[in-house]
Amino acid sequence: MFGKKKTKTPQTERKLTPWEKAQRVQKNSGNQNQKKTEKAQHHSFKFLNSRKKRIFVFGGTLIVLIVGGYLVSPLSKVETIKVSGNTHFSTAQIKEIGNIHKNDWIFPYLMGNRDKSKQVYKKQPKLLSYQVHRHGFNTLKITVKENMVAGLVFRNQKYYTILDNGKVIKKSATQPSGDYPVFKNFHKTSVLNALLTQFKQLPPVVRSGISEIDYAPSKDNPNRLHLYMNDGNEVYAILPTFAAKMKYYPQMAADMKQSGVIDLEVGAYSYPFKNKSDETVKNSYNNSSTSKNSVSTVNGSSSTSGSSSSNSGYETSNSSSSGNTSSSSTSTVQATN
Repeated sequence: MFGKKKTKTPQTERKLTPWEKAQRVQKNSGNQNQKKTEKAQHHSFKFLNSRKKRIFVFGGTLIVLIVGGYLVSPLSKVETIKVSGNTHFSTAQIKEIGNIHKNDWIFPYLMGNRDKSKQVYKKQPKLLSYQVHRHGFNTLKITVKENMVAGLVFRNQKYYTILDNGKVIKKSATQPSGDYPVFKNFHKTSVLNALLTQFKQLPPVVRSGISEIDYAPSKDNPNRLHLYMNDGNEVYAILPTFAAKMKYYPQMAADMKQSGVIDLEVGAYSYPFKNKSDETVKNSYNNSSTSKNSVSTVNGSSSTSGSSSSNSGYETSNSSSSGNTSSSSTSTVQATN
């Protein structure tokens, strides 16, 4: 009983029943089909991955070729530059101020318009606006708006350029340069800005005809201006109505027989420089036509009458050295001995 090893009895292989055989065959065939399906799915996924890779590589290569071709082609460089709005600056100066040159890369302007006004104004205050527009593939159009020079301000024995917006250029000169008027005695910025507001409203022909504007206040008129014109005339005006009256200067100057003074402080009339107290000739121009002309003398002098017509709304005074008087169809003459 003890010390003896048990021996396994050999088992004889039992024959499977027909039902068991059918179950085994069905199981084996199912495993084979599953393996075939897994193998087919693996090959399909691998094929799809390789196809995506090929498409990605092909697409990337095509993009690189297109970009590379564009970079080496003339279409990537600025070919033509057009400039508009410049009057006092040349086309070359406008390009240089904006740092835009032919054969520059076009990329900064591919998205459309570009505003360089701020950076250009810091560099050149005489340019208020600087817009860059792209046209076509490689054409640029620069549109500028100039900050016109109003004149020269005289301060501390030096001349400073002042622009229409009141900006004073720091660079000074000991002598005036250019055909710009000189502004003197404008010690207050508020008064100078008020003058510039009026000055900008003047027609170009009037602006270019002014040589100097002095701020000359008096007890009766704290806004008095004294102008020296390029044609030799002088003008007295007041600041609030300066632009409204000064625009008629060309017509008033044309009606003067000789150089003299035009007073626009109260009304509008003129008189020659010489012998102002001897004789005064006043030409009145109204919107409606009138006919009235009288010549009178003081201390027993005779008088005559004529016709007068007016159309301007101002008066012109002329003086002569003689005590005699003469009348015309548009003047009223008074002589005092």
